[in-house]
Amino acid sequence: MKQMTSFNIKIDQNYKDKLLTNLAKKEIVHIKELEKEKQKLSKEQDITENIKNLHQNANNLFKKLGLQPSNFKKISIEETEKIEFVIKNLYELVSHLSEEINFYTNRINELERYINKATIELENIELIRKTYSMLDKYGLNRFNLTNFKQLEFKIYTTFSKNLSNLQNLLQFSELPNVYQYEEISEDRIAFYVIYPKEKEEELRERINIIHGEELQILKKYLTYDGINFERIDKEINLINKTLMKYQKEKERIKNDNIDKFAAIFEAINNLEEYNFADNQFKKLPSGRLSLEFFVPSNNKKEVKNELINTFRSQISIETIDIGRRKETIETDDFSETIKLVRQRKSKIKKKKLTKDDIRGKEEESIEDLKSQAPTKIEHNWLIRPFETLTKMYGIPSYSEIDPTVFLFFTFPFLFGTMFGDIGHGIVLIISGIVGAIMLRKKKSAKDLSLIIFYCGWWAILFGFLYGEFFGQHNILGNPIEPISFPVPLFGTITLIHPLSNVMMLFKFTILIGVIHINLGWIIQFVNHLLQSKVYKAFTEPLTKLLFLDGGVIMVFTWGIDLNAWFSDPYPILLPLIPGLFLILFKPLGKVLGISYMSEESFGELIGEGSIETFETVLSIPSNVLSYLRLLALALAHISLMVAIEAITGILGGGGLLTEIIILIGLIFGNIVVILLEGIIVFLNALRLHFYEFFFKFFEGTGIEYNPFIIDNEFSELNFKTEEEKDVISEEIEKEIDTKKAKEFIDNAREYISNKYKV
Repeated sequence: MKQMTSFNIKIDQNYKDKLLTNLAKKEIVHIKELEKEKQKLSKEQDITENIKNLHQNANNLFKKLGLQPSNFKKISIEETEKIEFVIKNLYELVSHLSEEINFYTNRINELERYINKATIELENIELIRKTYSMLDKYGLNRFNLTNFKQLEFKIYTTFSKNLSNLQNLLQFSELPNVYQYEEISEDRIAFYVIYPKEKEEELRERINIIHGEELQILKKYLTYDGINFERIDKEINLINKTLMKYQKEKERIKNDNIDKFAAIFEAINNLEEYNFADNQFKKLPSGRLSLEFFVPSNNKKEVKNELINTFRSQISIETIDIGRRKETIETDDFSETIKLVRQRKSKIKKKKLTKDDIRGKEEESIEDLKSQAPTKIEHNWLIRPFETLTKMYGIPSYSEIDPTVFLFFTFPFLFGTMFGDIGHGIVLIISGIVGAIMLRKKKSAKDLSLIIFYCGWWAILFGFLYGEFFGQHNILGNPIEPISFPVPLFGTITLIHPLSNVMMLFKFTILIGVIHINLGWIIQFVNHLLQSKVYKAFTEPLTKLLFLDGGVIMVFTWGIDLNAWFSDPYPILLPLIPGLFLILFKPLGKVLGISYMSEESFGELIGEGSIETFETVLSIPSNVLSYLRLLALALAHISLMVAIEAITGILGGGGLLTEIIILIGLIFGNIVVILLEGIIVFLNALRLHFYEFFFKFFEGTGIEYNPFIIDNEFSELNFKTEEEKDVISEEIEKEIDTKKAKEFIDNAREYISNKYKV
C-alpha cells in the first residue's frame, strides 16, 4: 500500500482552471471530496445539468450519424491534429461545445427532412408505377378516360390481408361495379373499380372499411397511346439521385468531422471530471481558493516543485506526510507556517488542555487524516486477481493492512480442502486458463478465471491427500499412495479416503479454522500497532488469541471432561485467565493514562469489557465450528462422485454401446459435480473469509485511490488566465487608448483634407 502525502493548496481564483489542467496532466492526484454541506455552490455555478444536457444532445447527434463511442477508439491522430479548445472557464467550454453540437444537429436535421421528403416522394411514385403497370394490361390511356360519362373509374391500394373483405364488399349484387386487383408487393394489393357515379358515397363507405387509399390518376403520366412509363422512370431516377446526394452529404459530414466529434465527446467526458474537481474548491475569507488532494509520497517533491515553478507567488502549498506517527507539515510559505502555529497555540490556550489531552487530540487529528486518505493498492500480477474478492467486501482503509496478500494463500487453500480431487483440479486449471484468455478484456471475469486457476492447484494437492482422481482411488490404474504429514496436537496424520477417515478430517478442519482465526487476530494486532494503539494491540487481539488457543488445547488434550478441566494442572485456567484479563484491561488502560480510554468512566470500561468478553465466549465456538463446512463439503464432493460411479455401474455388461453410454454418463456426472459443487465451494470459501476472517481485523471503509485524469487523445483544453490589474495599470491603459484614438482621428482628418482639398 503506497504512502500518501496530503496537499493543501491556496491559490488565486483566476488560476483555478489552469491548476486543474496542471494536476490532471500528472495523472497521480487524488482530489479530496468536500462534505456535501460544505459545497456552497450557487445554481449559476453548478453546471451539472448543462453537462447532462450536452451528453444527451451529443448522443442524439451521434445516433443520427450512426456513431458509437466504440468508433472513436479506432481513430488515431497525430499530436498536431488534436483539436484545441481555448477557453476562459468551464462555462465558456460548455457554451462552445453546445454551439458545435447545435450547428451539426441543425445541419443533420435539415438533411433528414430533405431525405424524409424525398423518400416519401420515391415511395409514392414507385407505388404509382406498380399500379400503372397493372392498368397498362387493360390498355389505359388518356382517351379511354374521356369515355366515362355515367360511370366513375378509380384506383385504390390496401393491405393483402383485406382481400377477402374486398371481395365481399364489392359483390355485384350489393353494389353494381367492375373491379380487378393485383398484388404489387408482399403485403399490398392494387385494384381499380368502375361503378355508377350515383353510388359514390356507398363505395366510399365500403372502401373505408378495408382502409383503402385512393391513388390519383395523373394525366401527366398518360398519353393517347398508353401510360408514359418513360416519364415515371425519369422522375424515379431523379428522386433517387437527389436522395443519394443528401445521404452522401450526411455521410460526408460524418467522415470529415469524425475527429472533431471524437474531440467533442472526449471534452464532454472531461467536463464531468473538471466539474467534480471544480466543486471541491473551498472559498477562503481572503478571496482565494483552497483545494486539498493526495499524491503518493514518492511523487511529492516532483508535484510540489512543478506547482511552485508554474504559479510562483500565486500559490501557497502545505503538505502533510501521512503514515508517520506524528504529522509532518511542510509549507513553501513561511507566513502560512507562522499562522498555523499561532492558531494551534491559541486553541490550546483557550481550551487549557493537558499534555495527555493535546496528545490525544493530535492522535485524533492524524486518524481523521488517515481516514480521508485514499488507498492505492498495488500488487504484482500473481496476487492482483484477488483484489476483486477484497473489493467485494470493501476497500482497505489507509491505516489497516490490505488482506489481498493473505487471500492469495488462504482462499485457494480452503477451496482445495472442500474440492480435493486431482482430476477436477486439472479441469479447473484448464478452465481458468481458457477463461483468462477469452475474457481478457473484462477485468472482473479475467480475475475470476485466474482465481479458479489457482484454486485448481490446491484441489490437486488435496486430491493427492484424499486419494481422489475423478472419484477413483487410482490414476490410470496406478494407486494413489497415502501421504502423511505432522500436525500440532495430533502428531502425524493421513487424510487418505476421507469417507472412512472422517474423524481425522474433522480434527484437521477444526485446526484449519483455529489457525485462520488466529491469523485474523494477528493482523488486527499489527493494525493497532500501525495506528499507534500499542496498549490496545496487546490487550485485545492477543488476549482473544490466547483465549481461543487455550480453549482448543484444553479440549484436544483433556477432552470434554469437566473433572479433568478442574483437576491438577487445572487446564481450565488456559482460557479463563485471558477471559478475565479481557474484562480488566480496559479500566487498567484508564489508570495507565491511555488517551483513547481517558474520556470514559471506570464503570463504562468495566461494562464494555464484560460485554466484549461475553460476546467473545459466545462467538469463538461458533466461529470455529463454522469451519466444519470444510469437512461437510469435502465429504459431499466425494460422495457425489461415489453416487455417479454407482449409477454408471448399474449399466454393467458387455457391448460397445454400453461402454459409450457409461463414458457419457461419467463425463456428464463429472461436469455436473464440478459446476454445482464448484459454485457451492467457492461461495462457502468466500463466506468463511468475509464472516470468520475479515470480521476480526478488516473494516473495508477506505477510499479507493482515484487519480484526477483528463483524456487528451483527441482534444486539448487550454484555459486562458485572466490576471487581475491594479487601478494604476487600468488608468494607464485608458490613457494609452485615448491617445491612440486621438491620433487616429487626426490622421483621418488630414487624409480627408488632402483627398478632397477641404
